[in-house]
Amino acid sequence: MATKKEQFVIRYYPYAKKASEKSGVPILFALAQSALESGWGKSAKGNMMFGIKKGSGRNYGGWSQGGSQLITTTEYSSSPNRSFPFIYPGYPIRQSNGKWKYRIKDVFRAYPNPFFSFIDWAGLLFKNRRYSYAMQFKKDPYRFAEEVAKAGYATDPNYVSKVKRIMKEVEQIIILKKLDKKERSIVLPMAIMGISVIAIIIAVVKSNTK
Repeated sequence: MATKKEQFVIRYYPYAKKASEKSGVPILFALAQSALESGWGKSAKGNMMFGIKKGSGRNYGGWSQGGSQLITTTEYSSSPNRSFPFIYPGYPIRQSNGKWKYRIKDVFRAYPNPFFSFIDWAGLLFKNRRYSYAMQFKKDPYRFAEEVAKAGYATDPNYVSKVKRIMKEVEQIIILKKLDKKERSIVLPMAIMGISVIAIIIAVVKSNTK
């Protein structure tokens, strides 16, 4: 029986793959980021698989209906005077690295199903100039994650180590469950079948011309 983490990767792999095909964002990074944001699917209120705030309201490809929701989250900032819809009592708290930790409620996006969340998130990275340099490393998921972090994707100072650790877990599951190979195993027989059909047609045409 598959573990919860395996179930997560198996379920959302097709969404990550589709988002990658449209944007170039690595499948491995997409799944790891989603696992990090949603607690491996445990906290995905409103089908929000990534922590995308409502922001300017721009649709990146999957938020056409414009749903929103108020969610509790944690933010880190260099300023003790940030403004949010709601800040929990006792915050912000000064961290040892000089950053201020906030426990807040903020407005996040909501989606009709997880697929639209993956598409919207991938579109955000692909269409935002901030991540244009990271997009040069689409074939190197771990370097891609590093460059996305350097571009200011998350406020958590430990973000890179967290997401890369999860990427390794996801990668092991993909290999174990042969998710990428399963797709190839379907495509190859179809290709062989197509070649066989063409060969038969040619043979029939030749026999009729004799």
